[in-house]
Amino acid sequence: MSATLIMNASEGRIQFVLEQEGTLACAQEWSAPSKGTELLTPALADAFQRLGIMPSGISRIACVAGPGSFTGLRLVLTTAAAFRRATNAAVAPLNALQALAASAPFGLLFPRGTRIRVITHARRGLVHGQDFLSAPGSALPVPVGEPSMWEIPAACGGERPDILLGSGVARNLPQLQELFGANAPLFLPELVYPTAQALLDLTLALPADAWVHKDLDPLYLRPCDA
Repeated sequence: MSATLIMNASEGRIQFVLEQEGTLACAQEWSAPSKGTELLTPALADAFQRLGIMPSGISRIACVAGPGSFTGLRLVLTTAAAFRRATNAAVAPLNALQALAASAPFGLLFPRGTRIRVITHARRGLVHGQDFLSAPGSALPVPVGEPSMWEIPAACGGERPDILLGSGVARNLPQLQELFGANAPLFLPELVYPTAQALLDLTLALPADAWVHKDLDPLYLRPCDA
């Protein structure tokens, strides 16, 4: 039985999900901002053994390719590249910001056009950001434009979001509250990491042409990371 491996380490926490027959077979999260290399491969090997999955049984690998931590992105993309070469698995990139937007609670209840703005920490005074619109009846919000890098005031500009979430909110909440004032959106500073279900849903919704047989490139928005 073939399986899909999904990995994310874009914000210092290692997450992986194993999918079989369209359902979540296993999900693990590890807080390991400085020891990811030593942790990820043994954790995967243990999960494979417990589920009775051979590495050769991994037919697809989805990775959060960015935007996010240079070290975390390199970790999962390098791991995916090694698996791909060993097993000929197809690989596909995931957008970290869309995975977070898809993790918003009660997403299925949002009215059509609810604007979710995801901002994640990039460095002092800067965030990665992108807007998404909720789609009734679907767990996956629709992207608006492309991921960008903003200064904090710019993250409050443009069309007002209904919901604002991500590590950029958690790190800059007082400033965001002051910038938005009385017209503030619903802030969700606790939502910093995507849920396992969101990662799974995003992967299962990928079109067939998203899966390739070549190493994935990281999505870096800061020139110094490229």
